[in-house]
Amino acid sequence: MKLSLAAAALPLALGASTVNLRVARDATVSYNGIMCSYDTVPCNAIPFGLQNKVTTFRGNRDFSRVLLGFDLPTNKPTKCVLRVPKPVDNNGPSAPGFALTVSNTDNVWDEASVCGYNKKIDGTVVGSVNVTAPQETGSVDVTAACANATNYKISLFVDTNFPLIAFNSLQSGHKDVFTLDYTF
Repeated sequence: MKLSLAAAALPLALGASTVNLRVARDATVSYNGIMCSYDTVPCNAIPFGLQNKVTTFRGNRDFSRVLLGFDLPTNKPTKCVLRVPKPVDNNGPSAPGFALTVSNTDNVWDEASVCGYNKKIDGTVVGSVNVTAPQETGSVDVTAACANATNYKISLFVDTNFPLIAFNSLQSGHKDVFTLDYTF
């Protein structure tokens, strides 16, 4: 019995599975020169990983980034999509929406201690999304980041062009947090 290549590949295509993965770690990382705590400690030295919200902020010289960590299945992905939840705060100009840029970064961090002093600022842009209304959700194809995961983990920075956007964090206990649709 002979099978064509197309017929042999059909079960593989039909057998694709998608799992939805909740973010495993999240934090706000502040990169700025502002002083906090009664002007005695630089804000970028304070860890914000155990807060109820994660925030991305873009100012003139100061900014904060959302840092996300995901634990991935051992299967190689064919598609990997970051699902952006609805913002809980959207404080900025009266523009109807906002843009988010997602960058892949290293996995050397933990929620309790990550801050601008100990987390490298660099990352490789893997995608972006324009969210057209302040309370809508979005998605970003991050397949390249998932395919190049280290030890089945990926970390992503989320940046905005908008002054301030906040999302529920894991610590909020809310179900509407960042997730990945991971297809293999």
